[in-house]
Amino acid sequence: MINTLVAFRRPRNHPGTIMDTTNAFTVEAAADGVATRLTVKRGDKSRDYLIPTGEHADYLTFFRALSVDFGTRNPETHTGAAPADGPVPDWRPLIVTNLSERTTAGYGDPAVLKTDEGYFLTATSNDSPDAFPILRSDDLKHWTHEGFAFPEGSAPDWTAQGRTVGDFWAPEMAKVGDEYWLVYTARQHSNALAIGLAKAPSPTGPWTDIGQPLLSGHAVDTTEFTGETGTPALSGGVIDSHIFIDHNGDRYLFWKRDTNGIWPRPLAGLLRRRPELIDRLFAKADDRLTAEWAAAIQPWANSRRPMERFFLMGPLIEAVLDNWDHAKTLLAEVPEAEMIVAALTTPIHAQRLSETGELIGEDALVLANDLDWEGHLIEGPWVTYQQGRYWLFYAGNDFGTPAYGIGVAVADHPLGPYVKQTEPLLKTTRAWWAPGHASVAEGLDGEPQLFFHAFAPGTGGYNTFRALLTTRLRFTPERVELC
Repeated sequence: MINTLVAFRRPRNHPGTIMDTTNAFTVEAAADGVATRLTVKRGDKSRDYLIPTGEHADYLTFFRALSVDFGTRNPETHTGAAPADGPVPDWRPLIVTNLSERTTAGYGDPAVLKTDEGYFLTATSNDSPDAFPILRSDDLKHWTHEGFAFPEGSAPDWTAQGRTVGDFWAPEMAKVGDEYWLVYTARQHSNALAIGLAKAPSPTGPWTDIGQPLLSGHAVDTTEFTGETGTPALSGGVIDSHIFIDHNGDRYLFWKRDTNGIWPRPLAGLLRRRPELIDRLFAKADDRLTAEWAAAIQPWANSRRPMERFFLMGPLIEAVLDNWDHAKTLLAEVPEAEMIVAALTTPIHAQRLSETGELIGEDALVLANDLDWEGHLIEGPWVTYQQGRYWLFYAGNDFGTPAYGIGVAVADHPLGPYVKQTEPLLKTTRAWWAPGHASVAEGLDGEPQLFFHAFAPGTGGYNTFRALLTTRLRFTPERVELC
């Protein structure tokens, strides 16, 4: 049992604050196994909450209740913040239910590989005991579950494993010479996310890991982001690896540096120390109350496991995204926020790979979030060579909300420079929410197809089912379109 008391009170007479002596959040928090009990007080109102597990869905339910009771922001997955009408694009659902009882959350971050033996799919498994489902299809209609890359108990020793402990994300297979390589994201025992590499004689395995991360992440103590005694190097984890094999045989590894996981709690800590910033950052009452809540819960969030830290900061992230340009501009004027502002940009990098899978040469920054629709991140890179050019598909914005979508950029070399199409290629519709993390493979007719995941309307978040969908692509030398 862990008990703590965290409180946040806005100063009574500070310029720009609401003149309300009852304007305070106090939170009593206790963890007992996987359950969390909270007593939230503000003024003369007090409410008790039970979050029965550490799952994202339970946190979303809690924030819905907190919104009703205290006027904080309602999570976007509960608000219907998506088109209620309009045309439905021709996205063909391929898998809409778990095809194995040991697959727990569908087929997020789907990577499809076409081989002489048919199509193979692998996908994110989050904290499931069995890592990375592998499926096969001959016709892109009927899929069979072939097993897992790392069945329970066989994941590499360097990875953290188990429910609410491990995270296995965004695997991808590529044929390299006479063998298959699997690159993937996993959490190290330090809690930092890293990129692994395993090899096998066939897409169904057996997979042999190289025994250590191909690319290591670094745990960042975000409690040090104070601007008072120095700040740690801005690095963090690495995720969403992709192998691109050029038409001349050169191999490249693409990945994302996960800086978006760094800034939310330091921002809550800044607002705890500088509460006068809240009214300057947020115009809406529910966003201001959300910021106050985040400031109050931040010390408790610092003590939780990585994914629960993210869950606890979810409403603050959404509030910042809804005030994106203004928030970035204002924070850039605050000396203590220097590293927070830096972390609002998520870079995608690339680097050459040797014939045996070692990183060689220098890594290059190839893309970063700089369009309004992308918000605080881009991720999930996938490169395909079409019409004599290199097309980089990526996902942008918050994965669990309707704002998530798929963008594309084009270059004349795998390392860029890339020029983006200014609007997302795929975005939320009334039929499917938050399309993301695409892969490209030839369809049965030899033409390119896009494979991606999406949530059913009204759903979203970590360990929530994601369906596999596809749509056809049409490339010109200048653009790519859906067809």
